[in-house]
Amino acid sequence: MVNRFNEFMERYFMPVAGKLAEQRHLKSVRDGIIATMPLLIIGSVFLIISSPPIESWAEFMKPYAQTLSIPVNATFGLLGLIAVFSIAYSLAKSYGMDELSAGVLSVATFFVATPLTEEGNIPLNLMGSEGLFIAIVLAIFTVEVFRFFENKNVVIRMPEGVPPSVWRAFTALIPGAVIIFIVWGVDLLLRHFFDLSLHGVVAAILRQPLEAMGSSLWGAVIAIILIHLLWSFGIHGISVVASVMAPIWYSLTEQNVAAQQAGEELPYIIGQPFMAIWWAVGGSGMALALTILFVWRARSRHLKGLGRGSIWASFFNISEPIVFGAPIVMNPLLFLPFILAPLTVGIITYFSMSLGFVGKPYVIVPWTTPPPFSGILTTGDWRGGVLMMINIIVAICIYYPFFRLYDKKLLEEEQASESVAATTES
Repeated sequence: MVNRFNEFMERYFMPVAGKLAEQRHLKSVRDGIIATMPLLIIGSVFLIISSPPIESWAEFMKPYAQTLSIPVNATFGLLGLIAVFSIAYSLAKSYGMDELSAGVLSVATFFVATPLTEEGNIPLNLMGSEGLFIAIVLAIFTVEVFRFFENKNVVIRMPEGVPPSVWRAFTALIPGAVIIFIVWGVDLLLRHFFDLSLHGVVAAILRQPLEAMGSSLWGAVIAIILIHLLWSFGIHGISVVASVMAPIWYSLTEQNVAAQQAGEELPYIIGQPFMAIWWAVGGSGMALALTILFVWRARSRHLKGLGRGSIWASFFNISEPIVFGAPIVMNPLLFLPFILAPLTVGIITYFSMSLGFVGKPYVIVPWTTPPPFSGILTTGDWRGGVLMMINIIVAICIYYPFFRLYDKKLLEEEQASESVAATTES
């Protein structure tokens, strides 16, 4: 049964997953979103200071909250604007094009497509998570049209000796004008005939349905299963799944940040902190739990040594030494708990937060933040640290019977090998 499943996965699932992992546009979206991470982490620090979880501290900070919210708005509030540049930059780089021109043009199209307020101002809400999905669409559109013109050689060529910065600017003139004209024209037609902006169309078609799916427990369950299925066959699961889902998770988190700033109840449990931290303590598969078992209970030299060598990496949520060293990849004995442990922990965490036992996550922290500090920081709730420790214990219990079987198997193989070596020497 296991062999048939492996054959099915290798023949039908893995080729699709491998192509998806290397798909140029999805990689560019993933890399462009990742480029916003430093700003979001910095914004999270100011968010904790301006909207602290401790009531007495929050009361003390009230006079300074508006001033401290400026860095928060300059980071979370510009998520879409930053993403449109970084995604276009990344995609253009993958094609060997002029990254800077592509990024600048994509920003221009983003502003052309953004409707102004009645006072003629740029609406800041569309610069953040509400504009993230149209940022993705416009970044890809800009680069592909730019590339079409370059491939057809419909660009202005400058003579030799002209500085690179100058000829790059002139090369972008014709495609840039066409791109902006197309976006402007489509936006005018939508406003005239349907009283809609491009932002509104993309929100209705992409953002709202995807957010509804991505914010649900079932959406998280499917993502967790896919991530660990891919890991089990040697593909970096989170890279593949995040290529599609990261914009949704960041958008949900930014809405939680806005609610926290406004003193309102947080609308979502699922978001970037939940998907990056809570089911991946020690890395994918709740690897810290398995590493603890290797150090604490392993009798085979291989697992004991691997555990001692990997414990600090697992403490900082780096799972590759365990995944490839145990190995978990293509290992039927560890395949099931590697999926079951994070899935169980994710469901426990979701219901603990939905029932109000632990605060919902709204703070983005570096993925290397060790437990239980990551649980406390993402939720602003000391109970988050307690829940994270409970989750580790649950994961240890899930892994334990499978670990015992695998450890026994390796121990018998080591003893047999030693016996053969002793017989050969004698």
